[in-house]
Amino acid sequence: MAFSIDTTHLGFALLTGLLPSLIWLYFWLRRDRNHPEPLFLLVLSFLLGAGVVLIAAFLQKEVKDVIADTQARIVVWAGIEEALKFLVFYLLAYRSRSNNEAIDPAMYMITIALGFAALENVLYILKPGVNFSVTAGLLTGGLRFFGSTLLHVIASAFVGIVIGLSPKWSKGVFMLVGVVGATLLHSTFNIFIMRNTTASFLQIYGYLWVSAIISLIILEKLNRIPSEKSPV
Repeated sequence: MAFSIDTTHLGFALLTGLLPSLIWLYFWLRRDRNHPEPLFLLVLSFLLGAGVVLIAAFLQKEVKDVIADTQARIVVWAGIEEALKFLVFYLLAYRSRSNNEAIDPAMYMITIALGFAALENVLYILKPGVNFSVTAGLLTGGLRFFGSTLLHVIASAFVGIVIGLSPKWSKGVFMLVGVVGATLLHSTFNIFIMRNTTASFLQIYGYLWVSAIISLIILEKLNRIPSEKSPV
C-alpha cells in the first residue's frame, strides 16, 4: 500500500517539528547578542543542517546490516550525524570572515544542529505506519523539544566551544576532539533512552539539562572574549 500524507498531518508535522528548533534557535542565538552573525549565513546553516539529515539516513541505513552489535551501531550512527553537522560548519562558515569571535563556531554549530533536528523531527512525526494523532504528535513534539532537539544543540555546541577555545596552531586536533566528544555524548543519550526505564530516562535527561546549563555558562564567557581578525 502506498504511503500517503494528508495536508493536516503534514501541516501538523511541520509545525511541531519546526517550532521546537526555531524556539531553541532564538534562545541560543541570544547568547551572541553583542555581535550577531549574518542572517543569510545563519539561514543557510540551518537549511544545510536540515539537508544532511537525508545523507545521514542513507549512511545509517548502509551500516545497519554491517554492524551487528546494537550499542556499536548507535555509536556509529551518532558519529555519522555529528561528523556531517561539523562538515557543514567547516565548509560553510569556518573560514568565513564572520567567524571571528570565540563564540562564533558554537553559534554556527548550534544553528546547523537545529536545522538537522527540525527535519529529523518532521520526518519522525511523518513516520510511515504511525497513525496520525494530535495528542500523540504534541507529546512527541514536546519530548523531542526537551530531549533529542536539545541533545543535538548540546552535542554541536560542545564542538563549537572546543573550537572556539582552541589555539590556532592546533585547531585540527581540537576539531577531532570536539566531534568525538559530541559523538560520545549523543550515543550515550541514545543508549540510555533505549533502555526504556524510568530511572534511565530521568537520569539522562538530568545529565542533558546540566550539560545545557554548563554550555550556557561557557558561551557567556566566550561572548566576552575579544574578536579575532581571522578565524584560522
